Amino acid sequence: MRKSPFIIPRHSPAVHLSIGLMAAAGVIRILYFCLTPWMPELFFVHLFLPLLAILLFLVTVPLTGETTPQWTVTSVFTGVVFFILKSFTFTTVLHTTLCILLYLTVITLYGLTIFGVIPTKYLLYPLFGLPLLYHIFVEDMEYYILAFPRPPFVEWLPEISVLCIMASLLALSFGIRKRGN
Repeated sequence: MRKSPFIIPRHSPAVHLSIGLMAAAGVIRILYFCLTPWMPELFFVHLFLPLLAILLFLVTVPLTGETTPQWTVTSVFTGVVFFILKSFTFTTVLHTTLCILLYLTVITLYGLTIFGVIPTKYLLYPLFGLPLLYHIFVEDMEYYILAFPRPPFVEWLPEISVLCIMASLLALSFGIRKRGN
């Protein structure tokens, strides 16, 4: 495998934050499934796939990030598959389509960056930051914060898990460094 021009230094505070947020996303997702009635039809898409992506992330980032960060693309790809399948539950075709385009952009830009085709990591900041802000200030305000009646807190857990994933990827993008710097 060709060396990436980027590394993900395991001792970076941003990488530590990223790993912590991703681990929290996994714990929160497991907690949600422990606190709600068992629905086998949700197991693969809403539990197995995100936990697989999280586990791959938690293994590849600290173990391969400094030498062959290209392996981290596997976790992002698995997460993208999860988000694409999840998007088919959205209420409008437009929302589903726009989200699928976003998720495909995520894997494309992240992969092209880590493999060194795109020579800068700065495109990753808005790629991960803007959807995070949209979730917090638009979707979450409508569905959770300002909703009346507010849904029970346990129903917030999947969204909190998604926010942790998005924040983790944003933190990771701040932790990525050019090799040799």
